[in-house]
Amino acid sequence: MSEIGHTEYKHAHDHKDIDVFVRKENVAEVVMILQQEGFQKVWTRYDHLPSEENFRRYEKTIELENGKFHRITIDFFERNDLETVEANRFTVVKPDVLLSFYRNIHSSDKCWAVMAAKDLLERGIDPVGHPKLSEMPKID
Repeated sequence: MSEIGHTEYKHAHDHKDIDVFVRKENVAEVVMILQQEGFQKVWTRYDHLPSEENFRRYEKTIELENGKFHRITIDFFERNDLETVEANRFTVVKPDVLLSFYRNIHSSDKCWAVMAAKDLLERGIDPVGHPKLSEMPKID
């Protein structure tokens, strides 16, 4: 939902990841594609928590040209009833619905962007592409 070209900071959570929501009828195909691309299932503390989303995590590690290794993490949620919007040429879960998942199936409720998006929604402002999502908060 953040603005195009924003700086991505690692803060308030233990990793950067890609959240993917998949319709139930497409789950087998998506799992097969992930496995063909070298991703492997990773067990997390969230795997057995009750939720409607049927959470899974897949990861793979790649070696960059400079010899360093980089982990790619995909958090995979199974869900059929999500409203979506277009943001930065991507289809994303509608912001108010997506933000309702934090503290439930996702642990980054302390993330600056999440906090900013919640604040914007509370003030009736659409958070999609808003600069506040990538603005480092001021510490008083």
